[in-house]
Parts: sequence; structure tokens; C-alpha cells
Amino acid sequence: MTRTKFAAFAGLLAGVLILPTVPVSADMQKNEAPNQWRSSEQRRPDHDRDEHHFRRNAHHDRRGHHKPERQKDFHAVGGAKKEVRHDRKELHSDNRELRKDRAELRRDIRNGAGKQEIFQDHREIRGDFKEIAKDRNELQQDQAKLETARRELKADLHKR
Repeated sequence: MTRTKFAAFAGLLAGVLILPTVPVSADMQKNEAPNQWRSSEQRRPDHDRDEHHFRRNAHHDRRGHHKPERQKDFHAVGGAKKEVRHDRKELHSDNRELRKDRAELRRDIRNGAGKQEIFQDHREIRGDFKEIAKDRNELQQDQAKLETARRELKADLHKR
């Protein structure tokens, strides 16, 4: 009984898996024409020379990137990116320090520490908040510098 059920189930499963591929294979046999992604040997010789004039030549589009004012803009963007990355790392480390100080405060309260130690923990947390505020301000300023550097570079690239 179980063998017949298993055989029927296996046949049904095979049919379900094979059935959707039949129309696809028929379409592939019907459309044997070469597609648009031909290799260079398969191209028609009369099109090779005409297409060159209409294609975008990336080498010639990038002319002028070596000019000193554009190089300065590229370097300014790179420097601004580094500053933003550094500020984000600093902000992340200050947030980590705040979490650590809050955990220490909770641990001290749970363990019944003295008022002086709890006061010291509160002072550290306040200092962490000031550091985070300062780092956020620096990050916003550096992001603004990055945005202006990017705008200048984009303007110089569009001048040509």
C-alpha cells in the first residue's frame, strides 16, 4: 500500500516539475535567431565602422579629470569623506561609552553603592552626553563640507 502511494506521489512530483519546462523549450527551438549580444566575429562587417561614431567613448568622456582645479575638488571630497568617517567612528565610540556608564550606574544602584559613587556615575553620564552632542555637531558640519565639496566637483565636471 505504501509503495503504490509512494510511486504515485513520485510520478506526480516528476510531472509537476517537468510540465512547466515544456513551453520554454518549445520557445527556444522556435527562436533560434541570434540575439543582440553577438561576438565580434558574428557581426556584419558594414556595421562595425558605422557604430563606432555613435557609441560613447568613455576614454574621451573623462578628459580633463587631470586638471589641477578638478584634482583639488577630488581631493577635497576624499578628505571630507575621511572626516565624516572619523566623526561617525568617534560618535559610535561615545555612544558605546555612554551605554557602558549607564550599565555601571545600574549595577552600582543594584549593589547598593554609596552616594558618592552614584554621583560620580551621573557626572560621567552627563559628560558622555556633552561629548555626544559635540560629536554630532562636528559630524553635521563635516557632512555639510562634504556636500559642498561634492557640489563644487559636480559643477566643475559639468563646466567642461
